[in-house]
Order: sequence, then C-alpha cells, then structure tokens
Amino acid sequence: MRSKRFFVTAALTATAMVCAVGVTGLPATASTTATIPAADTATSQPGGPMVVPTSSGITANASTTVTISENWSGYAVAGKKQYNYVHSTFVEPTITCPGVADQWSSNWVGLDGYNDETVEQDGTAAWCGGTDHTTPKYEAWYEMFPANSVNVFAVHPGDIIDTVVSYSDTTSEFTLTVSDLTTGKTATTSAACSTCERASAEWIIERPALCNAAETKCFITELADFGTSTMGGDEASVDGGAVKGVGAFNNYAIDIVNPDANGDGGFYSLDTVGPVSGKSFTTTWQEPGTTIPISL
Repeated sequence: MRSKRFFVTAALTATAMVCAVGVTGLPATASTTATIPAADTATSQPGGPMVVPTSSGITANASTTVTISENWSGYAVAGKKQYNYVHSTFVEPTITCPGVADQWSSNWVGLDGYNDETVEQDGTAAWCGGTDHTTPKYEAWYEMFPANSVNVFAVHPGDIIDTVVSYSDTTSEFTLTVSDLTTGKTATTSAACSTCERASAEWIIERPALCNAAETKCFITELADFGTSTMGGDEASVDGGAVKGVGAFNNYAIDIVNPDANGDGGFYSLDTVGPVSGKSFTTTWQEPGTTIPISL
C-alpha cells in the first residue's frame, strides 16, 4: 500500500557529487573495485549525499517540514552553527531476501550531506547476497564521502550497534567510531577534511548506490525489507553547545521515495518514518522500489 504520493513538474536531478579533494588520513583500503550489478562485489556508497528530486515542482501534497529523497529516510538537523557530534544506537535489522538482485539497506549517522556534498559517517549495511540473492549479509563500515566506504567487520541481525561521528577543533579531524556492543568489536578512524562544512547532522536509513569499477555506471539500489528499525539515543551538538537529543533541535523528517513507473512525475514512499520521541524514531519498510540510474 502506498501511503504517500508526491508530485513534481520538473525532471529528476541527482545531487552533484565531487572528487575526493581535501580528505586526508583515510587508510589505503578506502578504495574498492568491482563490476555491477553483483551486490556481493560492487563498489557501494552507503552514506553518500542525499539525492533529491527537483524541489521547485513539489506541490502542496508534500509537507514543508518533510524532505523527500531517493536514497535517504530518517531525520536531519541543520542550522547556522557548525555541528561537531552525532550519535545513535540501534539493533541491527533482519532483512528478508526474496531472491531479487540489488536490494540493500543501511543504518548510519553522519555529519554533512543534507545540504552539501560531503558526508562523514559510519554505520552498517545489509544486502541480499549469494548467486540467487537470498543470502542476507551484514557489515559495519565507515566513510568520508566522496572517498569510498570501508567495511570493517561483520555484524549480525539483533546485534546492538553504536555509532558516533565527532569533530575536534584541537586536531581539525573527524573521528568515526562504529561499535558492535553485542560482540565487542569496534573500529575507529580519524581524518582531516578541509572542504567539509559540518552543516548538518543526520540519522538515516538508506538504500545506497552501487557502481562499476570505473564508477561510470552507477545506480541507487532497491530498498531491502528490513521490517522495522528504531534508531535511539539520537544526539547531536554544535560548536559551543551541549549535546541534545534530536527532538530538542529543529529537525527535518526525510521520506525515501521512488519515481512512478508511468512517468507522470509522481513518487511513492518506500518506508514510513515515525515521529521523533525524545531521542528516537522508528521506521517501517513498505516496499523495495526500483533501481535508479544516477551519475556520481
């Protein structure tokens, strides 16, 4: 059932993405190569900037407090001050794999990407792997987009995952830490980024992009069936400010949508993002959508 419908009058555009300029301190393993569309081996980009339809044509069907996106769902906060911290804890969702290629889901937190073209983030990714696309696979990762994501360790459905991204004025570096509190595994990396604006903080469930080795052919995946997922302990802070829950900020809900197949300029929702309650929200999967070609 499609619970939300949005209409635009202009053609789709994808957020422009930039080369890896100004990002330092990442390990050499940040670059991965493969050939699409094999989901087990393709270069994935979980956590890239939000890809939005052309906003000028959105009618009153879409609330002014809701952003629609082709790859993100969840919440973002953005304001005049720079953000220096974002955090969330969630239970790794169990995905259902019906034997369809290119179905992914990714939970993460990050700074930037809501209204600019870098993202400093970490989280987990789940996808339908194997030759018949019926084998769920789960990995923790971090990423300083536009550098590629780095897989750091396997996770399991039901594991409690803790994610943090912070920025230090002292070192001028971002620190990305993803931890599996169930198994005790943790991965941390630090990197400087001269072009990162720290203009937003986000708590996101995403369907990522996959590319071939040369990144000349890329597409947004279908959204894997993750059931429901609650992101809790959702906190952020700005320079000179205290750490606060997402509900204490002027926050923006993000609905993930897919273009209608009939080409009428409409969109339908792929999941339902619930309201913020203090420091948490729950998202419920609705349908996978279709793959969408994009240019990176």
